[in-house]
Amino acid sequence: MKITLQSDAKKICISVFNETRIDEIIAKSEFKLTRPCGGNGTCGKCKVKAVGNLSEMSGDEKRFLTKEEIGANIRLACYASVTGDANITLITSNEQIQGVTDGYFPDFKKSPLTGDKNCYAMAIDIGTTTIAGYFYKMPECFCVKQTCRTNPQTQFGADVISRIQFANEGGLKTLQKAVQDEIESMKTEFGEPVELSVITGNTTMLHLFSGLDPSGIAVSPFTPKSLFGNFQENFYLPPCISAYVGADITTAILASNMQKDGSSLLIDIGTNGEMAYWSNGGFTCCSTAAGPAFEGAGISCGMPAASGAIDRVWLENGIIRYRTINHAKPTGICGSGLMDAAACLLKAGIIEDSGYMEDDFTFPDSAVTITAADIRQIQLAKAAIRAGIETLVPNGAGLDCVYIAGGFGSYVDIESCITIGLLPPSFQNKVQVLGNAAGTGAAMILQSTECLEKAKEIAGNAKTAELSANPQFMEHYMQQMMFPSDFA
Repeated sequence: MKITLQSDAKKICISVFNETRIDEIIAKSEFKLTRPCGGNGTCGKCKVKAVGNLSEMSGDEKRFLTKEEIGANIRLACYASVTGDANITLITSNEQIQGVTDGYFPDFKKSPLTGDKNCYAMAIDIGTTTIAGYFYKMPECFCVKQTCRTNPQTQFGADVISRIQFANEGGLKTLQKAVQDEIESMKTEFGEPVELSVITGNTTMLHLFSGLDPSGIAVSPFTPKSLFGNFQENFYLPPCISAYVGADITTAILASNMQKDGSSLLIDIGTNGEMAYWSNGGFTCCSTAAGPAFEGAGISCGMPAASGAIDRVWLENGIIRYRTINHAKPTGICGSGLMDAAACLLKAGIIEDSGYMEDDFTFPDSAVTITAADIRQIQLAKAAIRAGIETLVPNGAGLDCVYIAGGFGSYVDIESCITIGLLPPSFQNKVQVLGNAAGTGAAMILQSTECLEKAKEIAGNAKTAELSANPQFMEHYMQQMMFPSDFA
C-alpha cells in the first residue's frame, strides 16, 4: 500500500504492507504529530486530513469531530487506519510554541566548568513541553544565543506518565532519540561546536535523555534508576532530589537564591507541580500530579502557546474580552488564557463555585469554546497544586516570598490564579516570577564550579514529602476542588 504524507509544502511517500493506524505511520516518518494522550484516543487532538482507503469511522471517533470536519475528510490519526493507498495531510500547526528563556539571573562567582578554554558551551532545560537552550562563549561566560523548541516527545504523550508507558511498551530508544536529535539540531542551527553542556530536567526527562528505564518512577516505591549529579561524555546532569522532584527544581532553587529569605516557597506550576519550601534552614519538596491542563492538553479547544492561542482574557464593563498571540485569528486557548477565562466566568456568575456551568461558553467572534468538562479539568489541576501548597505551608503562613518558576508561571496572571483558588490570597504581593529558573540554574552551573557544588548540597540535603498517601493532602485536595465562594 502506498501512503502519501504531506505537511505544509513537504511531501513523502511510505509503503506499508498491512492495515496500519495513521499515527503509527506518521511516527515512522520525519513528521511530528501532537498526541497529548499518547495515542489512547481520549484527547481528540491528532486530527489529519485523510483521503483514500481507510477504516470506517467509529462512534468514538465521531464524538471528537464536527459535521463540518467529517465532511472535510478530517480523521483522528489514533483511530483511523489505512487499508490501501491513501493520502494523509497533517493539519496541526508546526509553529513553535511560545517558550520561556529569559528570567531572573542572580550574581554569582564565575569559574567556568570549561576552565580557561576558548570555546562554546550550552545550558539546556528539557521540559515536558519545551526544550530551552542557552549558548555561551567561554571563558567569558557571555550568552550569545537563546532558543526554545517544542519537546518532540509530546507526540508520544503530554505528560511523564504517558511517556513512561510508551517507554515500557518498547519506545524508550524512540524517546531518547527524539530529544537527543532535537538538541543536536539546536547545536547545528547555532553553527559552532559545543564543548560541554549542562542538561537539567525532571527525573523522567533525564532518564529518557540518558536511555535509562523510567518504569520504577511510576510505581511504588517510586525508585528511579539514577538521581544523576554526574558527568556523562561531554555533558553534566545536575542532581535530582527524588523520583518526582527533579534536577529542574534543584537548578531552579539555585537560581532563586531563596535561602536568603527567612521562609519562602518555590512553585513550578506545570504538569507535575513541583514545589520547594525553605524554612528553618532546610528544604522540604513535593510534587503533585496536576496533569497537562495548564499546557492546554485535555481541554476541548486547548492548544500550546502558539500563534492564534487566546492567552489573555478579562472583563470590561461586564463583557468578556480576549487577546490572542500575535493578534492572530483565535484558533484555541492556552494555559494562561484558560486561567483568566475561568476567573472571568467565575466573576461573571457563568460558573458556580461548584464548577457547574449550564451552557458552554464561546468566545465572541470565534469558534473557541469552554465546556463544562474543561472547567472540571481546571478544577482537578488547580486542586492538586493548591493541595500541595496547603500541605507544605497551610494558608501560606509566615512566608516572606513566593517564587513562581516555569513557562506557565511566567505568563499566567497571579490575580486570576488567586481568583480561582490555585494560589491562596495571602500570596498577593509576595510573588516573584523567575521565568525559566531551571534553565538559569543550569547556566549557573555551566559558569561556576562553586554553583555545581551548591547544587549537590541542595539536592543532597532536601527532604521529600510524599503526598500520594498523605491524608492531609487528600483532604486539602477535596476541599480545593471548589472555586472560592466570593465569586459564586
